Amino acid sequence: MKDWFLGLEPRERVFVGGGAVAVLLLLLWALVINPLQASRAATAERVETKLETLAFLRAAAAELAGAGNMPAAGPELAGQPLVVVVDRTARAAGLGTALTRNQPVGEDGIRVRLDEASFDAVARWLATLGATAGLSIEAASFDRTPAEGRVNASLVLRQGLQ
Repeated sequence: MKDWFLGLEPRERVFVGGGAVAVLLLLLWALVINPLQASRAATAERVETKLETLAFLRAAAAELAGAGNMPAAGPELAGQPLVVVVDRTARAAGLGTALTRNQPVGEDGIRVRLDEASFDAVARWLATLGATAGLSIEAASFDRTPAEGRVNASLVLRQGLQ
């Protein structure tokens, strides 16, 4: 390859060298710079989405802080299994159709899945569960849905957490 290159006329060497530099620059752009820019844009979009969700949750928390109209669980739930407590209180809070999964986790915990639920109703329901059944949130994941004020929620609730 070197002999071939040195056998070219000086003008041809400049042309081949320039072409090689152009190919290297295109490869650098295609393999390094463009993917980095795309990754940066995707990351910026995810951060923007997370900030919007945070603002929504803060506004909802402020609204709920002033709301004192939580539905009561009632004394009939005392001593009931967590599955029954969660099901009955969810129905009382208007979340009966949103409750799609209700599965025990050990003796003192339960995993709950809510789809297309009103965020305000979920927050009031969780406050009710804490006040009346002694359930605390161990883990929670909320995803906004296209419908305004609605979320998909995955929760792990446990008794005795503080």
